[in-house]
Amino acid sequence: MNILLVDSSPIYREILQQYLSHFPGVQVLLARSRQEATALIAATKFDFFVVAGQLPDSDGVSFSRELRQQGHARVEPVVLLTATPSAELATAATQAGVTELFRKQDIDELLRFMRHYVELMQPMRCRILYIEDARDQRLVLEELLRSWGATVDAFAMADEAWQSFAENDYDLVLCDVVLGGRMTGPRLINRIRRLPLPKGGVPILAVTAFDNPGRRIELFQLGVDDYVQKPILDEELRARIHNLLVRKRAVERSEMLLSATALGVAIVDREGGVETLDDNARAMFGVEACDCVQQAPTLGLLAEKLTDCAPSVLAMLLQGQSVQRQRCQGRRKSGETFPIELTGLEIESGANGQRFALLVRDISEEQQLATHLLRAKDAAERAERMKGEFLANMSHEIRTPLNAILGIAHLLKYDALSDEQKTSVDHIEAAGQHLLALISDILDLSKIEAGRMELESVPLSIEETVLEVVSMVEPQLAAKGVELKVEASDVPAIVYGDPLRLRQALLNYASNAVKFTELGSVTLRTRVLEDAGDTVLLRFEVEDTGIGIPPEALDTIFSAFRQADNSTTRRYGGTGLGLAITQELAEAMGGEVGVSSRQGIGSVFWLTARLKCGTERRAVGRPVIGELPPEETLRERFRGVKVLLVEDEVVNRMVAGNIIGRLGFAVDVAENGEVALEMVRENDYDVVLMDMLMPNMDGVEATRCIRQMEGRAGLPIIALTANAFAEEKRRCLDAGMNGFVSKPFHPQTLYSTMLQCLERASIVKGAAQS
Repeated sequence: MNILLVDSSPIYREILQQYLSHFPGVQVLLARSRQEATALIAATKFDFFVVAGQLPDSDGVSFSRELRQQGHARVEPVVLLTATPSAELATAATQAGVTELFRKQDIDELLRFMRHYVELMQPMRCRILYIEDARDQRLVLEELLRSWGATVDAFAMADEAWQSFAENDYDLVLCDVVLGGRMTGPRLINRIRRLPLPKGGVPILAVTAFDNPGRRIELFQLGVDDYVQKPILDEELRARIHNLLVRKRAVERSEMLLSATALGVAIVDREGGVETLDDNARAMFGVEACDCVQQAPTLGLLAEKLTDCAPSVLAMLLQGQSVQRQRCQGRRKSGETFPIELTGLEIESGANGQRFALLVRDISEEQQLATHLLRAKDAAERAERMKGEFLANMSHEIRTPLNAILGIAHLLKYDALSDEQKTSVDHIEAAGQHLLALISDILDLSKIEAGRMELESVPLSIEETVLEVVSMVEPQLAAKGVELKVEASDVPAIVYGDPLRLRQALLNYASNAVKFTELGSVTLRTRVLEDAGDTVLLRFEVEDTGIGIPPEALDTIFSAFRQADNSTTRRYGGTGLGLAITQELAEAMGGEVGVSSRQGIGSVFWLTARLKCGTERRAVGRPVIGELPPEETLRERFRGVKVLLVEDEVVNRMVAGNIIGRLGFAVDVAENGEVALEMVRENDYDVVLMDMLMPNMDGVEATRCIRQMEGRAGLPIIALTANAFAEEKRRCLDAGMNGFVSKPFHPQTLYSTMLQCLERASIVKGAAQS
């Protein structure tokens, strides 16, 4: 078998040749370019092609298409290797006739994929019973099978083949369906299938000149394992035979491994008399050697001394049936019962009478282990549920008072305070934000560990996402006198991804840069690494001129709860979770993370993300002058709207009411869902802010009821809740809510969400009136 590797580097040839060296007759030839490959193909017949995605004088997709079109790889596998696979590349490769696409770094997967094809081309070393009444075709196919290494017994009539099948052991039966003579092909197949195992389980490959649904169903009902249609393609026939033999030999290997285990063996006659027990069986049942000799060989001995299912097992064996791994109760000499697995087979028949071997395995430990594992599984699932419920409850219970703390701190800033009081309020707010970040990181890490981290795919603006991060860190940098720079290439205006998680990842980097930079600058940089049309691979960098990272810490910097050293935690604070979470988020977005750093000089943290994109592009820059923040827009365009605040906690009700009231909105309050329903029924509100967990009726149920009211289908309803899990957000949106804001909420976040909902409602209302 000849394999052609088309790649500019010889490293893959060495790997392939070493892996396939134990297969006789397999050689791997290397061509470093398309030109070299063309020359080799002209001189050598190849059975397998491995092509690199990029060649010095071509590309892998084009070369693969050429192999198919020019007939060099008519049915032979063509594998494409690439460093950066994508959906678009996979589509192009499929259209070019590529069999499979692999990443270059996934060499183990490629080798496992190739192994099947290499084994397919090895000598078959099997015995085949072949029945075909067309002489010319039988001779040709018989010679072909022998050339593949098979021993072939070929017959023109099913009657002769049946006699040979009864006298010999075959690995496979290749049978034409339409045969002349007394016995037809279907009848021969049916006869074979009626035989007991293992002979009745020999793989059968049917040959037919007809291919229609009815014929296929008939063949499989007869018991064939597969079929091949005339005219027969050599490659198809070899592949189908190989696959059937592989399955058969896998079963045989399993049976051999089972026979090598510590089984107890009892030899019994047709009346159930125990003739011999091996040492394993005697120890298993607690039977002394003399017990089987001194007592009469009766069925009672087998039933009373060994197993309670002996009569039924013996009856099945006498009828020629197979007994495979039947589970029942064994009985020791002391009378104790224990679970066993029993297999029975006939080992002798004829003039001397029938004898059967009972293979018995004690499965007590297995059942105990299965019970233990089931209990352990139940306990683990219960613990995971309890952990999730605990985290959800703790998140809610901590976020609720935090919302009051941060909300009151925000409101105090509007009062006339002394400098000392302003400083105290700033400290309260900073401590609250720090605690909130800690809670969010722990929740995110727990969701990642549990596999519950789900990313949205919604339209998002890279420009807006970056500028949101800028707005969050710029005041802190300005207070330090550190310059903040934003650099970007021409990026898509709109992409599809999870804006919250992308902003979180960038903010983790930016916050670290703020924390560890006292002089100089911090730069947020965005550029396009790869543009595939429908998707774009973006690279985000945060560069700082801070303290830097020691070289020995770079390998573990992205591990959870790890920082450069313990003094970093003492001096700057933090849990060390942010970078670990960023790595998980980047990988979930189809990207990677990394860092380069020099102590005392600064660091560059980067992440990549592969996102679906549109066609419009623009560079990321500073906000356009004249754009108003959401708070000002709400005051100008929606002053006087009526808001219903549904909140059961008094302090949070006061905080949210005051924050909303500063916009000039009229605010009504309801302490639970039942009260909210009555108020919505009696009043025309412009927007409803709905808590989730409340007595009597929660926010989700209340929302569903509001949506059923006449004239309230378009009423904007925004969840304002301490339940921050993604599944809770999904519950709210599924119930009919239009927005979701988690507590503790930042006023600007609430303003932005309210603005979006009110604008959408205004557009819908205007369209309906027109």
